[in-house]
Amino acid sequence: MYLLYLDESGLHQGPYFVLAGLAVHETQSHSLSSAVDNLLEARLSSHAQAEPLRATAIRAGADSPWDEIDKRLRYDLLDETYEVIRESGTVLFGVAIERGWLPSGENEYLFALESIARRFDGCLQRMNRLESNWQRGIIIVAESQFRARIETLALRIQQQGTRWGELRNLAEVPLFTSASNSRMLQLADLCANAVHARYATGHARHFDRIAPRFDANAGIVHGLWHASRDHQTCLCPGCLSRRIAGSD
Repeated sequence: MYLLYLDESGLHQGPYFVLAGLAVHETQSHSLSSAVDNLLEARLSSHAQAEPLRATAIRAGADSPWDEIDKRLRYDLLDETYEVIRESGTVLFGVAIERGWLPSGENEYLFALESIARRFDGCLQRMNRLESNWQRGIIIVAESQFRARIETLALRIQQQGTRWGELRNLAEVPLFTSASNSRMLQLADLCANAVHARYATGHARHFDRIAPRFDANAGIVHGLWHASRDHQTCLCPGCLSRRIAGSD
């Protein structure tokens, strides 16, 4: 079983909305959480260790406990946590939607979730076909204002499939939990923040570090989709790999 943890960035403002996160095998989630806990234990006081990891809060250093921590240490902590993600066995997925790209009235969160569900399902199907490694998946998201709408979307997908076709490898409708209690959802926040920074501001330091972990096969980065008017000239890994392969 693979567990896909997702979080969003840019929900209320900015030129982009992003939904992104990381998929881990059920046997890997504990070891990855422990690796991050060990890093925090080596770097922070016990008080700070208990604080949920949120990329924007760590970077800004405006609120407790981050306002008590030197900027250099906060930035080093982010660098090292992204390196943990890079060196892990995770598979990343992300959708970056340029504001105004979707038709009026289409909810960007639900569109992105449907897209990622399809990409996650495709990754699992590829594992099953090419590696004789039969796996199913569950998507886990943080409790949010979208819960009721996500559950409605999930029921439609189960009954009718996505707008791009049927899903065959997802075992359950999305599960909801508190991000403050889930180190894996906190890592999903870091992934979403890195993707958002890459597309919204051009700051690619952390995105470049984790980019090799996005799901890819035969030279095409399937796990990253850039929904933009400029995708024909964009040089991001998702757009460029599809142009080179002649694929949408």
